[in-house]
Amino acid sequence: MGNSRLFQNQTVPDIVAAVFKHHGFSGVDYRFQKSRNYAVREYVTQYLESDFDFINRLCEEEGIWYAFEQHEQHGDVVVFGDSPEHYLRSQGLPVSYRPHAGLESVGTEALFNLSIRHNPIVEGIRTADYNYRSADTNLFAETDNKQSEESADNTVLLGKQQHWGLHPKTTDEAQVQTTLLNEANLCRQTVAAGSGNVVSMTPMKVFQTDVSFPEAPDGWLVLSMEHSGSCDTAYSHTFTAISAQLAYRPERITPRPHIDGTLPARVTAAENCTYAYIDDMGRYRVKLPFDLDEWSPGGESRPVRLAKPYAGPEYGIHFPLHEGTEVMLSFVQGNPDRPYISGVMHDSAHTDHIPADWNTRNVIRTWANNKLRMEDLQGQEHIKLATDYQKSQLNLGHIVDSSREKRGENGEGFELRTDGWGAVRAGKGILVSAQNQDANGKVLDMDDAIAQIEQALSLAKSLNKAAQTANNHNTDEETQRGRLKDALKDLKEAGLIQTAPAGIATATQQSQLHTANENIHLVSGNHTDITAGQSLTAHAAESLNLFAQSSGIKVQANQGKVEVQAQNDELQLNALKDATLTSSAGKVTIAAKEEILITCKGAYIKLSNGEVEIGSPKVVRVRAPLVVGGPNSILNKVFLPVHRYVQQFLLKDEQGKILPKVKYEIYKGEELLIKGKIDNEGLTAFVGTENSENIRICIIAKEENYGCCERANESDIHV
Repeated sequence: MGNSRLFQNQTVPDIVAAVFKHHGFSGVDYRFQKSRNYAVREYVTQYLESDFDFINRLCEEEGIWYAFEQHEQHGDVVVFGDSPEHYLRSQGLPVSYRPHAGLESVGTEALFNLSIRHNPIVEGIRTADYNYRSADTNLFAETDNKQSEESADNTVLLGKQQHWGLHPKTTDEAQVQTTLLNEANLCRQTVAAGSGNVVSMTPMKVFQTDVSFPEAPDGWLVLSMEHSGSCDTAYSHTFTAISAQLAYRPERITPRPHIDGTLPARVTAAENCTYAYIDDMGRYRVKLPFDLDEWSPGGESRPVRLAKPYAGPEYGIHFPLHEGTEVMLSFVQGNPDRPYISGVMHDSAHTDHIPADWNTRNVIRTWANNKLRMEDLQGQEHIKLATDYQKSQLNLGHIVDSSREKRGENGEGFELRTDGWGAVRAGKGILVSAQNQDANGKVLDMDDAIAQIEQALSLAKSLNKAAQTANNHNTDEETQRGRLKDALKDLKEAGLIQTAPAGIATATQQSQLHTANENIHLVSGNHTDITAGQSLTAHAAESLNLFAQSSGIKVQANQGKVEVQAQNDELQLNALKDATLTSSAGKVTIAAKEEILITCKGAYIKLSNGEVEIGSPKVVRVRAPLVVGGPNSILNKVFLPVHRYVQQFLLKDEQGKILPKVKYEIYKGEELLIKGKIDNEGLTAFVGTENSENIRICIIAKEENYGCCERANESDIHV
C-alpha cells in the first residue's frame, strides 16, 4: 500500500519539494536546476502510491532527471535538472580507454570496453487531446525528426508515433509535451554500453575519453551503472551512456495509478454559505475520504464537473447539489487527476425522499421543496407541479392531499392555484371551454360555441327587422357577425371565447366591470334579467332605445317619483289603442310654456297666450253649474326643467308659518325671471338658470311690498 494525498495549484518542482518537506528534508538536501517555467497543475493526486514512485512519475512526465551529488558539508544532495547545462561534470583528465580481453591488468582507472549501438527511432511525435476548459481549441502538436541534424546519419525512421490523453490545457503545453516525448525518443538513437573501474563515474555525470568518438563529440552522459567487487576481485562497473549533447529525458516507465471504479466524496462549501459553490462552468468542490490534509472550507479539491443526462449550449438539465451531499467520483481514463461526478447518492444522513411504500410514485423534489410528482398508481394517476412559495400548484388527474387522500368528491381533473397573484395570457387568443371533447380532438375546437353565437345573432337579426318596422333603432348585429367570422372563429385574431353547456356564472363581493372600445352585445334565447339591490342606471352618449315585440313594456316605481324628461327636444307618447293617464290618489297636471292642444275628431281645447279656446264642428256641451269670475292665472305653476340649475322655494313668515296665496317676484340681478302667487303649500314655481347664480325674491301683499330676501342657491339642483 502507498500514500494518498492531494496537491492543488502547484508545479511539479513545488510538489516534489512538498513531499521532501513532509519527510523532514530541508532545502540543503535537494536542489532544482530549471531551464524553463513549469505549468501550474490544477490538481494532482497521489493515490495508493509510494512517494518514490510518485516523484519518479511526475519527473518523467515533465522530463526532469535527478542524480545524487556528494557534498563535503551536507553529504548526499539530490540534484534535479532538465537541461544539458545541468549535467554533473568531471573536473579531471579524460578517462583512459584501454580495451583488453581480461588477460591484462592496467593497474589504473580506465574504461575496459565501450560498445555503441544505433537504434531505430520514430520519424516524429504527434499528440492530440481535448480539454473541456477550452473546448474549441485544437490541442494538436507534432515534431518531425527528418528535419533534425541529429537523425541525419545512422538512423532508421519508423514512422510517426501518436499519443493521446496527456491532457494539456493549452497548445503551448501540448507542444512542450510533444517536444519532451521526442527528446526521449532521440535519447534512444545512439546508446553506449561499457565497463571499467573509474571510481568517480556516477549517473548523470559527463565524462570524456582520451579516444574520441564521433557519436559523442561533447563526451558521454552516464545514465546507469552496476558496480561489482569483492575481497578476491578488483572493483569494476558496467554502465550505459548517451551523447552528452542530447537533452536527456527519462523514460515514462513508472505507471500512473489507475482507478477502475468510483470513489465516494462529499460536496463542500465555504463557511456560512447556504448553497454549495458552483463556478461558471457548473463545477463543485468535493472532499475525498482519503484526503487528511487541512484545506480552507470549500477548497478541498479542484472544481469537479457533474455528469448530466442532458446538456448543450445554454440548455440542459441542472439540479444544484448542496453541502454534504454524497457523490460518486469517476475518473477519465482511470486517471486520478481527472475526476468527475458521475452520480449522486442518498445515505443514512441524507435519506431518500421516497418512502419504501411509495413504489408507484415518481418525484423530482429540490432542496427548497419545489417538486414535480408523477403518480403511477392505477386509478389514481396524477401529476403535481408545486412550490411552497405562496402554495402555488398545478394538479392534474386524481388530486390528492399530503395523506394521499382524494381532495373532495370532485377532486379530479385539474387545479391551478396560488396564494399570490395569477395571470393567464395568450398572445394569439384563448378558448375557455367546458364542452366535452375527445382527447384527440382539435385544440381550438369551438364549433359548439360558434353555433350558439350564430344562433343568438340570428335572433338579434330577426328582432332587428321587427324594430325597424316599428321605426326603432337596429342593434349592430352585422358588425358582430363579421367579427365572429373574421376574428373569433378559430381565433384568427387575439380574442377570448368562453363556452359551457350548463351555464356560466361569475361572482364577486365587490364590483364587476365590463368594458369594450366598440360594442357590447347581450343576446339570450329566452329571458334577460337584470336586478339591482339599489339603483339601476343606464347612460348613453347618443340614444337609448327599448323595443318589445309582443308583450309590452312596463316601467314602475313602487316608491318615489317616475320622471320622464326630454330636456332639449320633443316628448312623444303614441299608442295604437287607448292611452290612459291616471293619478290614483293625487292630481294630474299638464303644463306647457307656449300651448296646450287637446283634439279628437275635429273638436279641440287650446290653451295658448293666457287664453282658452274651445272649438268643435258639432255641439259643445257643458254639464255642470257654470261660474264665471274675473281674470286669473296659474302661469308656470308647473315648470318644465330645461335648465341646468333648477330650484323651488318654500316661503314662511318670521314665526315660521307658511305664506299661502301671496304674490311674489323672482329676479336675477335686475332681470325679472318669474312672478306669480304662492300655492297652498307655500311653494313658488320652479325657477331655472343655465349657471349657478344668486337670485332675489320679492313678496307682495295688499299692494304693499313686504320686502325682499336674498338667497344664494347653495341648494341648486344640478340637472
